[in-house]
Amino acid sequence: MMVQRAVDRTPVPWKNGLGVQYEITCDGSLPDDWTWRLSTADITQNVPFSSFPGVTREFCVADGNGVVLNVNGVDHRCEPGSITTFRGDDVVFATLINGPMRALNLMVRDGAKSRSLRLGTVGQSIDFCSVVIALGSTSSSNLVVNTDQVSLQKLDALIFDSLTTLQVADGVVATI
Repeated sequence: MMVQRAVDRTPVPWKNGLGVQYEITCDGSLPDDWTWRLSTADITQNVPFSSFPGVTREFCVADGNGVVLNVNGVDHRCEPGSITTFRGDDVVFATLINGPMRALNLMVRDGAKSRSLRLGTVGQSIDFCSVVIALGSTSSSNLVVNTDQVSLQKLDALIFDSLTTLQVADGVVATI
């Protein structure tokens, strides 16, 4: 298992150049040789999303008050603890709710093995995890993996070599 601290990730401009994202992990190389990828993004202004044809996207409010995503003309209010799914070639515009926020984004290409985000809270046991990310409802999340205790700060990730079961001792996490 590897702990990846959010503060150590390198900022990379969005495909459309209108924002910044931080890669957590993917199964190939960037920018285009992957079938799935997981990243965080800072949303600091009302902004359109980049287009990713042939991709299913899952969007989770990881820190902050959230956004209203207008997806093909339909508003979706995205608040902490919500996951919104849409197609990568949908026309998406984000309008902030009460200030900047950070999102967790999972992208999976069509035809790839299905993956999805799951949320975990205090007391939950989560099976078959490959990645765990601490979300922003508290300053840290504490996990028990086998007999090891692991503490993650907001947006830190824990990446496993094989599917793992863990217990959420404190905080809120997202897993794939």
